[in-house]
Amino acid sequence: MTHANTTTARRIVSPRHARALIDHGPGWAIMWDDRDVQPVIVRPERGDDGRLLEICTYEELFTLGGFCDPGEDAHACQACTPRAQPDFDVIAAHLTDTLGDVYLDRADIAACMPLTLPYTRALAEHGLNRRFQGVRRAHLFDQLYRSPDGHLIELTIPLPTTSDHVPASTLTIEWAYLCTHSAAPGNPGPDPVAPADTPPADIAAMIATHLAIHPPASTTDSMVSTDSADMPGTPIPA
Repeated sequence: MTHANTTTARRIVSPRHARALIDHGPGWAIMWDDRDVQPVIVRPERGDDGRLLEICTYEELFTLGGFCDPGEDAHACQACTPRAQPDFDVIAAHLTDTLGDVYLDRADIAACMPLTLPYTRALAEHGLNRRFQGVRRAHLFDQLYRSPDGHLIELTIPLPTTSDHVPASTLTIEWAYLCTHSAAPGNPGPDPVAPADTPPADIAAMIATHLAIHPPASTTDSMVSTDSADMPGTPIPA
């Protein structure tokens, strides 16, 4: 068996990993560490620079990423509330599938996440935290952030280009909780487009100001506050 096949065969999330994440509780995540060739339990902030690949946070564990089917995954649905008795075998199978899917984008995530760090740190000063690791789209990288009240903001960050003939893309802001990225009539959002060289601190201040002046009428996405301390990962034997 080749090294690549060996690595793929070991790229799994076991019931023990799922149980360990539940034991750690809110504010923790299960991520893949290529150096240890296994999942580790860490704070989500450890994935800010892309060295660790995020599989699932504690908060997301109870919905299995939105793929919990009440008809086919009855046992998994018992895990949709923290007080229920989860079926760790079913959850582990779902998370293994998730790992297989997100690992396909491993190289892009690892390369692009460092570019989001200035924005992540600037937004953290205003209480907005990164939600999930981002997604690359050609020369752009989408990164979602969440306010303390659970309001979602998405930044579309232009990636560096090596061509002198390609104009620099603009950075755009999508006010996800308003279901729009446009400053159309009747939409209280400010101009969602900013020059790519706009200081991240200015972007963060604009977002924070908008959230303070135009809070949405209802909250559809709650947030659990987490400790941002850089804590070491906890390898869990498979």
